Amino acid sequence: MIDPTLIAKIPEEFAAVKPFLEQNLLSYISLKCEEVGRLDNAADPDLIDPWDSKVGGYPYLPKGMDYPKDEDADRYLMFLGQINCADVPALEGFNFPRQGILQVYTGYVVPMGEWGTTQHYIRYFSEFSRDVDDLNTDFSFLEHDRSHNEWYTSVYRLSFSIEQDVFLDYRSSVFPVFHPLDEPQDEVWDGFYYEWFYEQEEYMALKDSGKLGGYPEVHSYVPETLEEAEGQLLLELAHPDSDGVYFYFFIDPEQLSQADFSQVSSYVIAV
Repeated sequence: MIDPTLIAKIPEEFAAVKPFLEQNLLSYISLKCEEVGRLDNAADPDLIDPWDSKVGGYPYLPKGMDYPKDEDADRYLMFLGQINCADVPALEGFNFPRQGILQVYTGYVVPMGEWGTTQHYIRYFSEFSRDVDDLNTDFSFLEHDRSHNEWYTSVYRLSFSIEQDVFLDYRSSVFPVFHPLDEPQDEVWDGFYYEWFYEQEEYMALKDSGKLGGYPEVHSYVPETLEEAEGQLLLELAHPDSDGVYFYFFIDPEQLSQADFSQVSSYVIAV
């Protein structure tokens, strides 16, 4: 990841790469998590309103609607979080819904570090109620799976902002391979990329908790794990309750424009 503040710090010996980086800054929607507390068990009330953007806590769930489940394993899915779409700023080329609630559940089994039979479940409400009487607020039925599978317990309020970055190539079949400089300046790029850039440790990890749109960060096992991913990045989440667990969700751009989340693909990287 190369962001504008890092570009300003590039040494003079690598100054030739600066114009290329400055011209290739791309916008994305940054996710920031503010911790508001934790739920010690499923009988605790949520700390954030049911319709708010959040990571952790409980989902917006109308009365009479089932909570998502991995039917083969007879196990409830872990609620990762939800986005009140009205909170998300518009980003050109990323046709995210302008209203409603988008929820993400995962079949990732934390203590085993592996997927369940159902990798994920995504639920989208194009409209929603702010009347608590219409909603399920008793989630005590989740306690067994929540404790047995070591679900993440903290609750975070989500906020969003437009940021810019230069995203380095990790799938040459999808993104153009970077050849920013002509010979003999290729050596300048190689020196910058392999000698200086990789020593800037504070920029090698996610600055935020993730993003909507843009491209995945290049770190750890990203190239081999996401090599076959198709479509555009819908959501990247470095879960703040974990130490090095990253969730990725990809979607076809046309399906995103239609608010069709039925064919989203998901990946997880644990480092």
